Amino acid sequence: ISMSLPTEIQNQVIQSIPGLENAKITQYGYAVEYDYIDPTELERSLQTKKINGLFLAGQINGTTGYEEAGAQGIIAGINAALRVKQGNNFKPFILDRADGYIGVLIDDLVTRGTNEPYRMFTSRAEYRLCLRQDNADIRLTKLGWDIGCVGERRYQMFNEKMKMIKEYEAKLKSHCLPLGQWRKSSPQLITRQVTFDNHNKSAWELLSRPEFM
Repeated sequence: ISMSLPTEIQNQVIQSIPGLENAKITQYGYAVEYDYIDPTELERSLQTKKINGLFLAGQINGTTGYEEAGAQGIIAGINAALRVKQGNNFKPFILDRADGYIGVLIDDLVTRGTNEPYRMFTSRAEYRLCLRQDNADIRLTKLGWDIGCVGERRYQMFNEKMKMIKEYEAKLKSHCLPLGQWRKSSPQLITRQVTFDNHNKSAWELLSRPEFM
C-alpha cells in the first residue's frame, strides 16, 4: 500500500484489514518532496536567465515523469556542450512546437510556467497530427546533423530515403488519368461511391481523396 501518512496511521490502516490485525510493517510507505525553480526563469535552451552557462533539466524545472526529464536532459545536454564548444558565439539549439513534443514541453514551461507537476500530453500539442513516430526522422535528422548529433552513416541513409520519397512523389504527380479511367484501371482503390468527371487527376491527388485507399 503506497501512502505517506504518519507511521501510526499506517499501522492502523494495515491492521484494520481482516487477517492482518497483528501484522507488523517492516518498511513504511513514504513520499518524496522536491523543490523546483520557476521555469519561466529559463531560456528555451534550458539555460537559466540569471546564470549564464547553468542549464537545468528534469524535476527541478517543475515536471514529473521519466520521458519529460529525459527530453529536457537531451536539450540541456546538447546546449551545454554547444556553449562549451562555441564560447561567446554560443548559438542555442532550440526545437519549436512544430518540431516535436520536446519543443511543446519546453515552450509551455518557459512561457507559461506551471503550478503543479507538468506532464506532457499529446493534447497540449497543436501540431500533434504531424508529430508522429513515423516521420520523426524527417523532422529531426537534419537538425541533429547540423549540430553534430547524427552520425555520417545515419545521415547518408536518411538522404537516400528522402531521395526515394521525392522520386516516388514525382512519379505519382506525373501519372494522370480522368477519374473514370482510374475506376476502370484500378477498381480496388475505390472504397465508396464517387462522382466521376473527365478532369485528369494525378495519383498524388488521389491520395487526398477519402474515396480512395
